[in-house]
Amino acid sequence: LYPTDELAAYYPETLWTEFRVVTRRSGKMIGIDVNDSTNRIELTKADIIKYRFDVKQFRREMCESFGLNPSTEEIVKFSRTISWGTWEPSKGISFPITLLLPGDDFRGQILERILRRKGAGEILMTPSRHEWNNGLEEMARENKVLLISLNEIVQMENDKLLPTQEWEEYMAAFCNMVEMDLPSRLHQQPVGNLFAKRGEWLLRFSGQEISLNGHLQGPAFVQRLMMKPHQEVHVEQLWKEVFGDGNGNVSKIATETSEEWNSFLSSGEEVVDMTGRAEYQKRLIQLKHDRADAIMDNDAAWLERINQETETISTQLQKIVDGKGRVRMLGNERDRLRLRIRKNITKMIDIISRNHKELAEHFQKYIEMGEYLVYQPSEPIEWLFE
Repeated sequence: LYPTDELAAYYPETLWTEFRVVTRRSGKMIGIDVNDSTNRIELTKADIIKYRFDVKQFRREMCESFGLNPSTEEIVKFSRTISWGTWEPSKGISFPITLLLPGDDFRGQILERILRRKGAGEILMTPSRHEWNNGLEEMARENKVLLISLNEIVQMENDKLLPTQEWEEYMAAFCNMVEMDLPSRLHQQPVGNLFAKRGEWLLRFSGQEISLNGHLQGPAFVQRLMMKPHQEVHVEQLWKEVFGDGNGNVSKIATETSEEWNSFLSSGEEVVDMTGRAEYQKRLIQLKHDRADAIMDNDAAWLERINQETETISTQLQKIVDGKGRVRMLGNERDRLRLRIRKNITKMIDIISRNHKELAEHFQKYIEMGEYLVYQPSEPIEWLFE
């Protein structure tokens, strides 16, 4: 897209709602709904500036990324039918691809193109599904024509046009339509790094894609670490973020038995309960008053006993409360939680290594495990999470 000096007379908020642009004497711009004049919106120059779309460059770059053979036909200005290229799944097999742009009676334009189909099959692209209906799609299938919504199959990543997962699904449908096996190369060229949960865990790295059992817990821990690289997280916090309800409360579903639940995340993890801590604090307050009385009475022996008890209680509180006043976990319980998370992550890496050695080595190198865990690759890596 290249900005021009022209401003649009209409602002299309959606495919179904269009506003006529009006500029007031004050210079303020508003949009008036062409179907309901009471519906108005405020606009700016940035909203209505016109852009020039370089269709030729778009065609060339898209065909390059999608593995298509681009058309050499010139693109005629204002033409609603653009020869896009051909999809050639194997040697000697070629299917034409045409882009249709909206105009008057766009649905009729699509229907006419379907009925004029030549050859074993054809692919028609439209900007969106706006003008489609069930009858039109059924007519297309009967005539071995595949309708594709352009906005579903193209994504932008690192300033490059790349195919989405929907493109592969469209091609699979087309192969079924023309009774042809889906070319294996479609599955051998996945794009981008992916870490997703779609029933199973789906991982893609360096162009290779693998799946893992959806019940594995290791991937859930690793995904959380990868979403915030270079940020350390404590084992307890990691567990809660992965299996919590959004408020830090961990669901019992995350553990296999109530015994495990009590072992890992119940109040039994604390060195003392809330009542015990309150008693310590209450006693310290009392000792403070007693100390004032001992000083006033000049009772050195009493003052020494008060100081000794105060020091003993303070030392004990330091052991059970951290710097932020939170009750510490028992060391052995914390270790058990740390070992469980480590075991699950190590198990995941071991499974990955059987089918994707490079990804397994990546995790082994850049995931640090201990009481605090962190994912810190040596350089930024883009991941898509679902």
